[in-house]
Amino acid sequence: MAATIDKLRPELLEISDAEFERRQAELEMAARERRRRAEVAAKEALAAEAATRIERVVADIKWLHDNDLLPKRVAEGFSRGDGMFVPGMILRAPSAESLVPKAAGEKKTRRRRNAKGELVPSKASQK
Repeated sequence: MAATIDKLRPELLEISDAEFERRQAELEMAARERRRRAEVAAKEALAAEAATRIERVVADIKWLHDNDLLPKRVAEGFSRGDGMFVPGMILRAPSAESLVPKAAGEKKTRRRRNAKGELVPSKASQK
């Protein structure tokens, strides 16, 4: 069975070049998004395992710190700039989304909070 475009989708031969290119771009974007979603789904189990292991590590680090068994240099590594010991803020579990590499032209967007606490684009991205 030899299928031709005349039989499968004859309307594609009748549309303008601009419409054809727009549809082609949409299909390519959809294909990329489907691949990305499949990659994220494949990383879900790894991210879940990482979350449980990081929870255990953080709990163990807290236990060592509470019992004064954690070396000072390590405790400083898990402390904020003001000296507060917070290993849960320093060591965080990755999400499945973060484990999938970004596409070539895709940049991570940086955001900050304004005075009202709303997320807004960073100053660097507004230039």
